[in-house]
Parts: sequence; structure tokens; C-alpha cells
Amino acid sequence: MSKIFGYELRRLLWNKLFFGALLAIVAYGWLTLTGSVIQGVAHTAPFSSWSFGYYLSQTLPLICLGELLFLAFFSSKEEHLRKPLIRSSPFEERQYMALRCGTVLTAVAILCLCAAVLAIVFYVWLFGWMDYGELLWPALLTLIPPILFCLGAGLILSRLHPALLWLFMVVVILLSLLPLPPAVSLSLRDFFSQYPLTLGTADPTFQVPGWFVVSKSLTAVFGLVLAFWGTDVPKKKRN
Repeated sequence: MSKIFGYELRRLLWNKLFFGALLAIVAYGWLTLTGSVIQGVAHTAPFSSWSFGYYLSQTLPLICLGELLFLAFFSSKEEHLRKPLIRSSPFEERQYMALRCGTVLTAVAILCLCAAVLAIVFYVWLFGWMDYGELLWPALLTLIPPILFCLGAGLILSRLHPALLWLFMVVVILLSLLPLPPAVSLSLRDFFSQYPLTLGTADPTFQVPGWFVVSKSLTAVFGLVLAFWGTDVPKKKRN
């Protein structure tokens, strides 16, 4: 199974879709860092957890679009022709689909890591700042829930019809750019740029309300449920 995972991961990483997504994220991330983040977000330091969360929120739509493009890669017509080979393998089709989900998540994790490393290099280069542990909590809140949601929803839509993935990309852009409440918005750009101003102190420590954690946890769980459902293969198709 590990050999198949490595093979599928290489197919995805050595693909123009991955390199295109990586280039877009790095380029836009750098513009965000040198544009709005360097000035500090909501009167906080450029290297604060708030500014870092804002930076990741800006790159998040590109990360989610990259994830959906990876799912589209595995649901293309060319991949459909490979189904007889998959069904002749000793693994169940659901196992193979779960393996591909792992491949997509691994590729997305690499994109997220590259975005985070870019910010850290920027912080060290300009400010000599190296307290990376403070960035973990905003990164988890910003990235994991929408990535899991897009994975689950993308799997369901690709099962219905691959073309629906392209429509869902438009929905992801709207959910990221429209001024929606933080509980339903995929991007937390507005939350990170506005909530610190309500805390009444200059450069406040990173803290989020309980309802915020609950809403993002529910989004992550909902995405996992959709992903589990999306990898389910009807018995009549396993023979």
C-alpha cells in the first residue's frame, strides 16, 4: 500500500497543477507579507499570531483551490480509464479512494508548509524573530477546518459529476472573499483584522472566543463526515 501511495503522490507532485498552485501561493504570499502584513494587522506586530493568521487567511483561497484541482486531477477522464486496473488490484476501491485522499492532503500540507516557511523566512530576515511556537494555534484554526471541508465536499461533488468541482471552486472563492460571519466564512481575514481591536489593548496576546473554536471544530468534523461518505463505494460497483 505504501508503494502505491508513493506512486500516486509522485504523480501529483510532479504535475503542472501542483507547481502552478505552489507558484501562485508563494507569489501572492510574498505580496501579502510585503504589503499589508509588514505594517502589522489590527495594530499588532507583523510577526504576531494575529498578523500570521491574517497572512494565512489571505493565501487560504489559493490553497483550497489547489486542493480542488488535485481532486479534479484524480477524477479526470484519463483517471476514469484507470478504474479497471484499480478494481483488479487486491485492494478495495474504497481503500484506493482513501489512499488518494491521503495523497491530496499530503500535497496540500506541502503547500501550507511552503506558505508558513515563507512567512518565517520573512520574519527572520527583517526582524530576527524566531518564536515559531506562537504561530501553531492560528495556523491550525485557519487551515485545517476549510481544508477538510473542501476535501469532503469536493469528494462528494466529484462523485456526482466532475464538472461540479469547477462550480464549487467559484463557491469557495465567494465564501472566502464575501464579508461573511467568521462562523461560516472559509477565510478568517476579517476576523484577524478586526477582533484584536475589540480586546481593548495594544498588540493583545492571541485569544479567540469559545464559539469560534466550536464553529471551526464543527466545520472540520463536517468535512471529515463528508470525506467518509465521499469515499464510500456502493457494493454493486465493487465487482
